[in-house]
Amino acid sequence: MIRPFQESDAAAVVSLVREAAADWAHSPRGLVYRLSSHPDRAKQRAWVAVEHTEVVGYARARLLWEVAGERVGSLWLAVRSEARRRGVGGALCDAAEKHLRGAGARSLESFADDEGGRAFLAARRFRRSGSEHVSALDPRLVDLAQLAPLEAAKAAEGFRLLPLGAVVDRARELHSVYASALADVPGRFAVDDLRYDEWVRECLGDPDLSVEGSTVIAAAEGPPVALSFLMTDGAGRAGSDMTATIRALRRRGLARLAKLGTIRWAADNGIRLMVTGNDDDNVGMLTLNRSLGYLPLLERGFFLRAA
Repeated sequence: MIRPFQESDAAAVVSLVREAAADWAHSPRGLVYRLSSHPDRAKQRAWVAVEHTEVVGYARARLLWEVAGERVGSLWLAVRSEARRRGVGGALCDAAEKHLRGAGARSLESFADDEGGRAFLAARRFRRSGSEHVSALDPRLVDLAQLAPLEAAKAAEGFRLLPLGAVVDRARELHSVYASALADVPGRFAVDDLRYDEWVRECLGDPDLSVEGSTVIAAAEGPPVALSFLMTDGAGRAGSDMTATIRALRRRGLARLAKLGTIRWAADNGIRLMVTGNDDDNVGMLTLNRSLGYLPLLERGFFLRAA
């Protein structure tokens, strides 16, 4: 049976998705929030597949509300391994595609991490459109010897490393850093419509966003100029939400400092796995992450087709 997602499904869905997505770093509470915090223009919906009272599949669909003019519908689904090849995935995908067409999507995007998922999408006429490299590290094994001298050097230049909680009341300035950098990130679509009020609710309001583990670089007596936001699932896993530096100050070590700050916090607070993802074309961030100790975990394929 396919039915709409209910809040009481959250724990079962998180268990399922952790099996299907190695970089999942959200709690049941965070999942519920993410499914309710996107703006109305996202037209976001989610479904579960249930067999004998057990949740065996999950699908989520939304319009890419952060992308102006494209009308791209994004969908993703997961099915427990023992319930595959019984039509569950197809039924979930049908529900998601129907909803997105009704919401006005002109194209549909999805992704897959393994050959089975890629074959499923190919059979539904999706075509490969790009790749993302997902990387991981154990923060407890990272040599943080470079952090103190880098922090001192940047302090001498007038920059302070702070936890997000110390500046979370400066939301408009944080949004300016986040949105301007996100618009520059190489990818399949330009993220050029990240509106302030929607971002505050969707991002800053997320209960999985760690205000202690996320870091911000602020100019002395001035605004934030760089940040690295960290999501945590409460079960030893954390994921990078966004690392950003304003254009005028890139390639000066500020992103490195911000990310090292998140790694230090994670190592001290029971995080065993940190994950991050970068598109093929984002050479600068891929290089930075490799230098910090991130190792390849998987290659995620993105797929696109007309609605």
